[in-house]
Amino acid sequence: MSKTRIVEYEIPAGLKAEIDRFFEGIKRQKEALAEVETRYTEELEALKAKYYPEIEQRKESLRRLELELERFAKKHMGELFKVTDYVDTGLGRLIYQVKEAVKRAKGVLEKLEELGWNEAIIIEKKVNWDELEKWPDEKLIACGTERVVKEKIIYELRWKER
Repeated sequence: MSKTRIVEYEIPAGLKAEIDRFFEGIKRQKEALAEVETRYTEELEALKAKYYPEIEQRKESLRRLELELERFAKKHMGELFKVTDYVDTGLGRLIYQVKEAVKRAKGVLEKLEELGWNEAIIIEKKVNWDELEKWPDEKLIACGTERVVKEKIIYELRWKER
């Protein structure tokens, strides 16, 4: 709902000049921001390219070492945890824990739905505002909202080719 209509009248030059000062500042900041964002992206990509392979290699090595430690400890469980549930060494502590957990099995969601046990199902609900935009006012009011008119001042910049 736009009020755009062509009416001939003169806006005071001082007001136009003030608006142009805002536009000049906005243009300068947008150009500077674009330059900084471009440099930032380039440098960030270069850093990722430089360090990503080593980071991934070290994560994999760490995962393997932790798995080997767990296998070693399970193999020697009788000796390590005969009297206590932890073993202190010069560099750390190895701890034996027993806990119950629910196995993440396939088909559980379908079974829960079939049995009607919905309290164990997470359903993310949110309003589809795009759909509500299409609804008539009566429906909007019935669900606790309404259509409103919002006034907004926007701007367009004219960019000169360099």
